[in-house]
Amino acid sequence: MRLPHLTLALVGLVFAIGLLGANAPVFAAPAATTPPSPAATPAALPPGPKAPPSGAAIAQTCAGCHGTEGRLKAAAFMALAGMPKAQFVQAMRDFRSGKRPATLMRHVAEGFSDGEIDAMAAYFAAVKPE
Repeated sequence: MRLPHLTLALVGLVFAIGLLGANAPVFAAPAATTPPSPAATPAALPPGPKAPPSGAAIAQTCAGCHGTEGRLKAAAFMALAGMPKAQFVQAMRDFRSGKRPATLMRHVAEGFSDGEIDAMAAYFAAVKPE
């Protein structure tokens, strides 16, 4: 009997169509008939230097392994909360250069500039360990 094969193929096709259309809006918004008035649109800001993210914001990238705010409650990874700035900076630069071997941290450290490393170091130094 070929019905199970046909049913399986149909279910697979419906699933594939669902995946392809998953990002499409279910109901389209009506098209705007008139452009917004110039008074209603905010003036564009002139191009300028982008404010760098804060050390606290950058440090959140460490939370997956080192715990929220660097307060780790497991022995698998080093806690970062309360770490002296110089120690954090040296460790990150050593990871980045390959001087300090690591499976993952070299790749992580390569993604940060010296300024970002300094900002994270200042943040973690200011966080009180629990």
